[in-house]
Amino acid sequence: MNNTNKSLSKDENKLLIPIKKLSKDVKIPTISKSGDAGADARILGFKKIIRDGNKKELEDIKGNSYILKPLERIGCPLGFATAIPEGYYFKVVPRSGLALWDGLSIVNSPGTIDSGYRNEWMAIVVNLSNKEVILKKGERICQIILGKLHDYEFIETNVLPDSERALGGFGSTGKE
Repeated sequence: MNNTNKSLSKDENKLLIPIKKLSKDVKIPTISKSGDAGADARILGFKKIIRDGNKKELEDIKGNSYILKPLERIGCPLGFATAIPEGYYFKVVPRSGLALWDGLSIVNSPGTIDSGYRNEWMAIVVNLSNKEVILKKGERICQIILGKLHDYEFIETNVLPDSERALGGFGSTGKE
């Protein structure tokens, strides 16, 4: 399928996103409840960050689980690749329960998957808590949310239009 054309399902309400499993163990991301924005994606494996001078690489970690230490980050391959239609993208975001109860987040939240990307998806997970967290293969680790691109460009100006907030910065609107 050419990714420049939108492909709609039979009912013309759903955009069809081609997805390729990269392993037989992969579960296709699923939307839990009708009306939910995000589809849950699951951990297929673990990739540790290795640095040697200027050289950086990811090393596969063997095993069905990984103990993520406080402030440590790990790559969690999701085991699939997609062909997102042109004009769309996906955001990879944390799951709220994991964020609240375990302190887990996605480092580059939201991670952005562009329409031209065809490689394996991966969530970059960080433990922001003060306790170790056990990650297990097959666990739901993140949500993926489809977004639509808007055509835009910046135009340079010396003067910006006024607004109610104006030059008020971080915290300028108060807490209450």
